[in-house]
Amino acid sequence: MNEFFDWCLHWCQKKFGKTKGKSIPQIEWNWNVTEYQKLNMLAEYEKQDNLILLRVQGHRTIYNLAKTIIHEYVHYLQPLHGNWYERYHCKYGYWKNPYEIEAYHIADLYAVECTFDALCRMESIRIKMTL
Repeated sequence: MNEFFDWCLHWCQKKFGKTKGKSIPQIEWNWNVTEYQKLNMLAEYEKQDNLILLRVQGHRTIYNLAKTIIHEYVHYLQPLHGNWYERYHCKYGYWKNPYEIEAYHIADLYAVECTFDALCRMESIRIKMTL
């Protein structure tokens, strides 16, 4: 799991860049986080600690895991000043929040490419190790 997540983050950095003055977020994952399950959440980007917190249970495929990582990475890239995420959330709710719409859209567009890249890199490393 860790290797797949690392390659997905590497792909995100190559594809989308990084936030100036901020390191790439780390992923902390757990099989099931009870609070997330109760709220029907799969993950969240924690901006204070620069972490993507991920609940594996609830993802049916690695494609869905990659999609979630991309979604949270987009939140890492979104501007933090002005508390716009919170403002939009109060005004429009979760599903009509422009920051969420952007994150879902980008994740939908690139999840296949990210998954394919991560799996190819993982397989390439395995092949080199056996030679």
